[in-house]
This record gives sequence, structure tokens and C-alpha cells, in this order.
Amino acid sequence: MTKGRKQMPKYGFGLLGAAGYVAPRHIQAIFETGNELLYACDVTDSVGVLDRNFPQCKFFLSVAEMEEELRSKRGQNVGALEKENLAQDLDFLSICTPNYLHFPQIKFGLKNNMHVICEKPLVLTEKEVHELEKIEQETGKRVYSILQLRLHPQIIRLKALLESQRQNSSKRSKVSLNYVTSRGPWYKKSWKFDINKSGGVASNIGIHFFDMLIQLFGYPDSYEILNKSDEQLKGILHCPYADVNFFLSIKQEDLSLNLRDTNQRSWREMIIDGSPFDFTNGFTDLHIQSYKEILAGRGFGLADALPAIRLCESIRLS
Repeated sequence: MTKGRKQMPKYGFGLLGAAGYVAPRHIQAIFETGNELLYACDVTDSVGVLDRNFPQCKFFLSVAEMEEELRSKRGQNVGALEKENLAQDLDFLSICTPNYLHFPQIKFGLKNNMHVICEKPLVLTEKEVHELEKIEQETGKRVYSILQLRLHPQIIRLKALLESQRQNSSKRSKVSLNYVTSRGPWYKKSWKFDINKSGGVASNIGIHFFDMLIQLFGYPDSYEILNKSDEQLKGILHCPYADVNFFLSIKQEDLSLNLRDTNQRSWREMIIDGSPFDFTNGFTDLHIQSYKEILAGRGFGLADALPAIRLCESIRLS
């Protein structure tokens, strides 16, 4: 194990999607919170990142292979997944896989005696959330969503400020949110471009921002969609405390010429009643903070994740 941790590990972790873009943040968070990554899985073997903190971690190329290993440890035959608990040494399962795999893999974790920590979007439909709630009740295990913007210091301060202002005024705010994160030709070959697998622009790049807007201004009473495509989403949310004009895009052409000239690939901006709000920085340690909150019993569960999932599903089906 990498030097720097003297305490005994608190919990054993498994990780699905170990070769993915966001996996290093989860691996680092497991390490920084003093826990042990015991099993990792991905369909590709580009997982050298494991050697940095957990060189003894066992690696598998499929969930079935990982399942077989766990059953072998207990002297059981593979199969009957829903009848037997696999992992006595795994306390948590972290999921960083493509969006459409989250639901079955969360069920896999719950039904096998593990709490589950899952990347955004937790799942794609409200029906899936309610099914997971039932499995939580049956198993006594919990599902936690990574909603790191809720832990962003600037967002926390803004929420407190807005709530304070509402005590003295009933004025509704005028808000605009723009987020452009340009993607290259690879994106259209990826599962991310398939709305049935990713949930489309709303779920794949927008869900953190929709969750943030709901936290700040309340769940929208209604909304208008002005433009919706595979690459863009534009509309207005009529929330209890604000009307929010939003624009989401993965098209490079939606970046200003100045940004393109400097090879900047993304841009985000929120303006509240004419005043810009900057939350560009401060993301570095938010996964670590998310894990700390979860392990302290203060993580964001299914009920916390549901409003943004419901909104994204409604927009997708509109």
C-alpha cells in the first residue's frame, strides 16, 4: 500500500468501472478516508491507476468473474444471486460505470450485503428509485448518490444567503445558467450519445446543475423547453423562488470565439438578478468530502437524488 496511512482500514470496498474517467476520484477518496479497495472491475484492463494506492487490489474483467471469485471464497456455486450474500468482507460497492448500468449494479450491491455509492445520475427513472427504496428496506443497506455540488463551499454560502434574503422579501429571482462542455467526434460513438443509455443531455451533463437549482430555488412548478436535441438543451424552469433560463450544450460552436481561441473546452456561468456567481473552482476534493459525509452517516440517499432524476426524466419524455 502507498505510504502515508498508518491507521487500519475501516471498511472494505469494491469498485465497478475502475478504468473510467471518474474512477480515480473514487479510488483516491477510498484511500484518503482510510479504507481499503479489495476488488475492482472493468471491461477494459487499463487500470494502472490501482497501483498508486491499492496495488494488492484484485481485478476482474466482468461482474460475473468478480461474483465467481467472491462465491469461491465462501465455497458456493455461482448463481442464485438474489438468494445468497456474496461479500462478507465488502462493506461498500462504488459504481462508476455507464449510466444505464447503474440500476442493475446497485441492485447487485444491495442484494449482496453492501452499501452502495454511485456516480451521477444515480438511475434514469423515478420507477427505478422506488424499486431501490424497496430493496433498501428488504436488505437494510443504503444507496448513496454523489451530489458533490451540494458540498461546494460557494453553493452552501449562496443557499444560506438566498434563504436569509427570503425572510425579508417575496421577490422572485431572475436566473440564467449556461453550461457548455464541448465534446469531440468520439462522443457520438459513445454510450453517452445514446439517450437510452445516458439519459441524454439533461441526465448526463445537466443533472448536477438541476439538482443545484432545485436546492437553491425549489422544485419547478412548471417548465418550458425551447430547444432539445442530442447536443443541446434550452429552456425555462419556473421554480417557487425564481425563473431560471438554462442552456446546456456539448457543441464547441456554442463556446465564444475568445474561448475557442484559447483552446478552452468548457464554460459555465450562473447569473442571479444580474450578478454573476462563480463556482468554477473548488471541485478538487469534493469526492473525498462526499465519502467522508457518507461514512459519517450524512450521505445523500435515494430521497435526495429523486427530485433531479424526476425532472430530467420529465424533460427527456417531453
